[in-house]
Amino acid sequence: MAGYLPKPVEAFHKIPNAKIAIIAAMWHPDCVNAMIERTRKELLAVDVKADDISVHSIPGSLELPYAARCLFEHDDSIDAVIAFGVVLKGATTHDDSVIQTVVDGFSRVSDRFHKPIINEVIGVTSIEDAEKRSDNSISNKGVEAVFALTELLHWKRSLSC
Repeated sequence: MAGYLPKPVEAFHKIPNAKIAIIAAMWHPDCVNAMIERTRKELLAVDVKADDISVHSIPGSLELPYAARCLFEHDDSIDAVIAFGVVLKGATTHDDSVIQTVVDGFSRVSDRFHKPIINEVIGVTSIEDAEKRSDNSISNKGVEAVFALTELLHWKRSLSC
């Protein structure tokens, strides 16, 4: 359920020296940009340097897996990608296809590069649903993204892989 994390924000693992790329679909920019800004804030709080956070705007959610692959190919020092998009349910099943294609694409890219992609491409039935997940509360998907990222990178570093 949105807004409920397994640990408080103050207990997130610190991830100094992590290099993070954020990729974001251009659709529904108010919501997506609010998630990005919250992510930046939370990344800084876990000791990621501002210079080690890059943000890339991509036309739509379908293009996000391709963008993640290009970033990992271009810069092997990137530790992880966080992806944001809002897919609004319409009168057709296109939204289901988009979400599934994104999930499958991220899985392939993550497996290929052995690096995490935090998927915060959300499917919603109304723009109000997206607004609730991008507001200034703990329900903002940027908080959830940083939680998942810090847990994965901390765990991965403990394995020395």
